[in-house]
Amino acid sequence: MIPDIIDGKYRVICEVGSGGMAHVYRAINMSSRKVVAVKMLKEEYLNDQEFLRRFEREAKASLALSHENIVRAFGVGDDNGVPYIVLEYVEGKTLKELIQESPGGHLSIQQSIGICSQILDALSYAHAHGIIHRDVKPQNVIVTSRGRAKLADFGIAREVTASTVTFAGKNVIGSVHYISPEQAKGLPATQESDIYSAGISLYEMLTGTVPFIGDTTVATALMHLSAKPVPPRELNPAVPPALNDIVLRAIEKEPDMRYASAKLMRSDLIRSLSHPNGTFARDRESKEAKTPGRRMSLSVYAWISISVFTPILVIFLAYLGFVNHWCSPQEDVAVDVPVIETTPQSTLASVTVNAPPSASPAGKRMPTVMGQRLDDALRSLHDVGFTSIFVSTEYAENDPRTGTIVQQSQQANTVPNIEEPIYITLLLEKRGKYKADVAFMLDIPENDSRVQIVYRTSSTDNIDYSVILYDTVRTKETMVSISATVYSNDPATRTLYLLVNGEEALTQDGTPRTTDVKFSE
Repeated sequence: MIPDIIDGKYRVICEVGSGGMAHVYRAINMSSRKVVAVKMLKEEYLNDQEFLRRFEREAKASLALSHENIVRAFGVGDDNGVPYIVLEYVEGKTLKELIQESPGGHLSIQQSIGICSQILDALSYAHAHGIIHRDVKPQNVIVTSRGRAKLADFGIAREVTASTVTFAGKNVIGSVHYISPEQAKGLPATQESDIYSAGISLYEMLTGTVPFIGDTTVATALMHLSAKPVPPRELNPAVPPALNDIVLRAIEKEPDMRYASAKLMRSDLIRSLSHPNGTFARDRESKEAKTPGRRMSLSVYAWISISVFTPILVIFLAYLGFVNHWCSPQEDVAVDVPVIETTPQSTLASVTVNAPPSASPAGKRMPTVMGQRLDDALRSLHDVGFTSIFVSTEYAENDPRTGTIVQQSQQANTVPNIEEPIYITLLLEKRGKYKADVAFMLDIPENDSRVQIVYRTSSTDNIDYSVILYDTVRTKETMVSISATVYSNDPATRTLYLLVNGEEALTQDGTPRTTDVKFSE
């Protein structure tokens, strides 16, 4: 029976779903008039301590996480002894429904990469906060009509340090078609376990089916342990070789053979859009397989050696440093900087920041990134210590500098201010052929406010940076519409952020003001 009012606070509109342990209702918060989702534990499980613990874990995990790709939790409560969680109401379809309803029974390459990248963003955030989801599957991902994917149902999530197992006898906790081999063995789940489940989900997005289907639950679980998956490219020839390699690496049997983090997998997914025939996922796996530190643990004797000799080495090096500092003539520290020949135009394009630096790495100078390729420039800036890097683009045909950096906002050979954002400009021959229309409503706080629209991504070296798609200066104004057509070099679905004077514009509830757009021709 569907309740009319929950806990005297939430008026139920309708039931939107019923899972293994709970009912989910669409409701209105009677005080704020906000539409929410209320998840209530089924009454038959009120005396089941395991289900009560799972429900409590979901509430704890959901409340601890606030990310654009995770269904947010607003609070918990109790209605006549029945616990409930108040969640963000997300209008959309589950990823499972989206796959089943798609032409051909599977998603496009671009859509699959876009959705999987968002799932990995959610996992990366959860893992950074010590939470393992343990039940990543298309049924637990909601996709809005605008392409935003949100990971839900942390009902069996655990802290990283939890020591419980997920497979006992014949009862698999988690969805058997998506569980990792270590979960099927009864071992604790890890970050790599979530990556395995994300890889199986990506496999299904690309092919319309999961790789392992047994006659029984136990038979399917055992297939995760020993059966070799059919490469997705054999089921869907449209899958590029690079993407095929990424999927197979994510669903390796041994955790050490998979991606070490969700961020690394996401980086390769984005890279596959511009290098569909690349072998980088396979090459990296082969390289890591030959690296002892990645594949084998140190012996007991090695640990003893490290424990004994490391303190001696540290004391010795400290002594050398003391002698060198007090007994040697003091000299200015200088760093060799490669000399780049620049044209007068590129020299004038360099901007000097006159504000005194509030932080500067000892002995390091601002590098010259002008004339460098983007990946090289990002590496140089990251090595100095910059964590907030913005990249804008300019366009010029038949310019020998095409494909290189032509501007940087802090002058070379000065002491870098790494607490300030660094801006660089990449020269391209022409703008990307994929475009999207975007619009934001906002208040311009003061005259000469700088308004930017950006998206965030990572380089091939996993260095985070922001790409500036729109940049303008506006005068003070209330409720102004910022609308523009923005361009991209690849047909991806991206989350765009609005920045005002370098700071994220926020919604009324304090979350970043964002919008999801799909770039297409």
